[in-house]
Amino acid sequence: MGYMNKNHIILLCLLNTSLSMASDAEFQMGGGLMYFNYAEYLDNNRFLDGETGFIPGVVLKRKQYQQNIYTELVGQLYGNRINYDGETWDGVPLKTDSVAIIIDTHLKVGMRLEQKHEPYIGLGYRYWYRNILSGYDANGAGVSGVLEEYYWPYWMFGFIVNINSSEAVKVGFDFRYTQMFDAKMDIDFLGYKGYDNTQVNLGNKSGARFAVPVKFKTRTNSLIVSPYYEIIDIGKSNVVGITKGGVPVTGCVSDPCRIYEPRSETRNVGIELTWLW
Repeated sequence: MGYMNKNHIILLCLLNTSLSMASDAEFQMGGGLMYFNYAEYLDNNRFLDGETGFIPGVVLKRKQYQQNIYTELVGQLYGNRINYDGETWDGVPLKTDSVAIIIDTHLKVGMRLEQKHEPYIGLGYRYWYRNILSGYDANGAGVSGVLEEYYWPYWMFGFIVNINSSEAVKVGFDFRYTQMFDAKMDIDFLGYKGYDNTQVNLGNKSGARFAVPVKFKTRTNSLIVSPYYEIIDIGKSNVVGITKGGVPVTGCVSDPCRIYEPRSETRNVGIELTWLW
């Protein structure tokens, strides 16, 4: 899952601080379903490959109030086998499956203004395990798989508007801007030709998320249904050489052989259902 640097350590310290606060807090637990829609593009904006599919997950949240100020710790874990549509290094069309595991956690600090408006800021961390499975290209030739792990911290700021449509129902509109930093990707060739594992620095890009949480109040607890739309862009990485036993590999069109991660766009649509107590 990569390495820990000082930014990641700061994030973990913040999460630990939130957990150690007073016991007067709200908890949410539930599940989610995401339609994952990822696409990579070459420099000329030609589609290179993509992954799509439904990914279920679990969601945990803890919110702590201090008068009009609150902190909220959120953890999400999604995973499933989805569809991969792309091509081989030689440009031959390829369809196979990919195992996707996504972990996203963040801590945010917000302020309630007149019970309706909630500006907030936060810090988070995202990890994506992308295991593209081996398969066969359009010519019937076997193709080896590859394991890629993406991870980055990010900061955010957002604004929530709450509307009480009735005593039992509250509708919210949550707009969020995100900015990744120090984004990286680890590449494991899974033994293909004996190539060494390597790492690239991803291009840091901004993103956004829009959600409409609807809270249905019961006598003691609440059910929250939250559909959302998510935008995550990743910039083109630096170029690194492919090595075998520490020795540069030759024989490619660009000699010695090199690799990089193209820019990508992710457009996810999903829904969360959580029980609040």
